[in-house]
Amino acid sequence: NFTNLFGQPLVCLLSPTAYPKALQDQSQRGSLFTLFLNNPLMAFLFVSGLSSMRRGLWEKCQEYLRKINRDIAQLLTHSRSIDQAFLQFFGDEFLRLLLTRFVFCSATMRMHKAFRETRNYPESYPQLPRDETVESPHLQKHILELASILDVRNIFFENSMDDY
Repeated sequence: NFTNLFGQPLVCLLSPTAYPKALQDQSQRGSLFTLFLNNPLMAFLFVSGLSSMRRGLWEKCQEYLRKINRDIAQLLTHSRSIDQAFLQFFGDEFLRLLLTRFVFCSATMRMHKAFRETRNYPESYPQLPRDETVESPHLQKHILELASILDVRNIFFENSMDDY
């Protein structure tokens, strides 16, 4: 539990406390969580076991990821139960991008077959309404579509809600 000492909105985005053994970070240059926040497509490729791709496919995936980010932003702003602290950060483009990438990271990890323990998932304070964000069927559909584009759909649960 975090104490708000300054009377200002507070949002904390926390990395997973552990990663699946098969996907533990191979370098000392930052964590998988940091990669998702900095370059979500590279992180998605990493958890999918892909190390290279054609330029045209990269551009197609980047464009699709921009659509996913726009849709995540809509999920967050249309949520009826989201803590207002999240929305107060939405006016800043950089912070909005971090929040949408955080949701993408969390949703991807929840759907990936290797990430089965709750300690494998990032957390936030305050908590996001899972059913409206990271476990949204609309977002799950997008992640499966991105996985299909990359031909790695088999490493993701089709309907992660049924697999808990």
